[in-house]
Amino acid sequence: MALNKNMSLWNTVSKTNPKVTKKVKFGREFTAIDPHSQIMCATEQFGPVGQGWGWEVVKEIFTPTNEFIVLVRLWAGTRENFYEQWGQAGLYIDKNDTRKDGDFAKKATTDAITKCLSYLGFNADVFLGKFDDSKYVQEMKEEFKEEIPKISKDLVEKVNDLAKAYKDANDIAQIDQLTNEHKELFASVKPFEEQTNQLRREYSSAKKRVELNDSPEPKAT
Repeated sequence: MALNKNMSLWNTVSKTNPKVTKKVKFGREFTAIDPHSQIMCATEQFGPVGQGWGWEVVKEIFTPTNEFIVLVRLWAGTRENFYEQWGQAGLYIDKNDTRKDGDFAKKATTDAITKCLSYLGFNADVFLGKFDDSKYVQEMKEEFKEEIPKISKDLVEKVNDLAKAYKDANDIAQIDQLTNEHKELFASVKPFEEQTNQLRREYSSAKKRVELNDSPEPKAT
């Protein structure tokens, strides 16, 4: 069966990494998508904002019910290739309408951009309700799971050597010298939590041991 070219973009951007979502209860529970992840995803497909794609606010409305509504025009490729959608946000952040939301315009615009991008297929699985299925969410977690880097045997040996050197250190100057001489090693083990914690423990333990040994004994009374 031939692939449908019209669905090419949709199929590319329709799946959502659960890490960029959260459950929100606002009258009803729904899945919210991190808006900046959408901007990044659109940039990957079209290019930088203002060059490959972008948007502009066409109309603004303040309603009697203290809602702010905007009509956003989103374009992709060329500014002549556009479509529009409404977004809205409340003017206040409390039920008594006494505390004004300083980000109401930004929130309404973001809402409209999200809706516009959804028409192109961005995060379609969320809008199609698939994130209500825990099995599907787990599948997406597996699909987007980052590979855990494997530490080399040589790096492990270097970490162990430095840890032993900390244990054998006799004064603060020696500990500081070891730390300064192995800055690249500390940087290399950052992706590896176990080895990073090992060096931190040995460094802290060595400092405490040396400081304790250097402390003057209390005078007898």
